[in-house]
Amino acid sequence: MKHTRFIQAVLPIVFLMAPGCSRPIVQADNPLAITQEAYEPAFKATIEVLRDNGFTIDRRDYRFGEITTKPLGSPNVFEVWRTQNTTGAQAVESTLASEQRRVQVRIAKPEHTAEPGADDESGYLIEVSVMLERLQVPTRRLAGSARRNVFSNLAAPPRDLIDKGVNGNYWEEVGRDSLLEARLVKQISEQMNVSR
Repeated sequence: MKHTRFIQAVLPIVFLMAPGCSRPIVQADNPLAITQEAYEPAFKATIEVLRDNGFTIDRRDYRFGEITTKPLGSPNVFEVWRTQNTTGAQAVESTLASEQRRVQVRIAKPEHTAEPGADDESGYLIEVSVMLERLQVPTRRLAGSARRNVFSNLAAPPRDLIDKGVNGNYWEEVGRDSLLEARLVKQISEQMNVSR
């Protein structure tokens, strides 16, 4: 009964705050074409933009043009100062479920010019991928009763998951965040122009 009243009191607040969590939807080419001379400014701008957006750089490889981040927890509707969500719906979703994002940026020659030994003067493509992951808790299940505890805990994950190698909580990839990808590409492009 307490849980039901709490949910009834908090849920309207969550939906009222959701629009405040939204950001402008940006249109940007992903991948973004750059000149050969822009490789170094693009690499530096990418690191700066990811850090400005709250991400921690996990790996950067200048030679192969790859930058990856550590996972960053998705903000809920009460964390309006964090900018990873683009829409109110994303904020509500990350309030109701534990979610995180990982970013991978590749700065590489286009596929058709990547022949071994080719001396190509064409530029590069910056491709930003933002993977959205959701926490899965296989030892928790719905009990079916709102009067007591809504969830009950199992001693171990179900047998079919153990057979697949799942022994505890895990992060499941649920898709890409194309809205954040577009914002990051635009910010990288703008930062490159500032840096020159």
